[in-house]
Amino acid sequence: MANIVMLPNLEVLKVKYHGFHGKVWRLKNEEIFNQLKFLLIDVTNLKHWEASSVNVPNLQRLVLKRCFDLEEIPKDIGEICTLESIELYKCRTSVAESLKEIQEEQENMGMIALTSS
Repeated sequence: MANIVMLPNLEVLKVKYHGFHGKVWRLKNEEIFNQLKFLLIDVTNLKHWEASSVNVPNLQRLVLKRCFDLEEIPKDIGEICTLESIELYKCRTSVAESLKEIQEEQENMGMIALTSS
């Protein structure tokens, strides 16, 4: 995944069918997807995802599908001002709970309501 960061104009990233090696995706502060607006993670063995608003500062839409092992959405994702929606399909209950926490945090910060499905 580190090589993808070298694509400065990347706006859409779809990680499908075990596109990760290992169970952890840890984005370092210097790994920034400045133009990324849409991120889909579908059918991966990803268990831990560590990222912040610094890594995807312009993300608008996040879709998590069939991420059966993923434990939660990184909390800092909720700090992205451009984030409009997070969609979950067949993910663990703990992922849905982390989405609710992100929505509550955004409301407390006075941000526009994040839509989810």
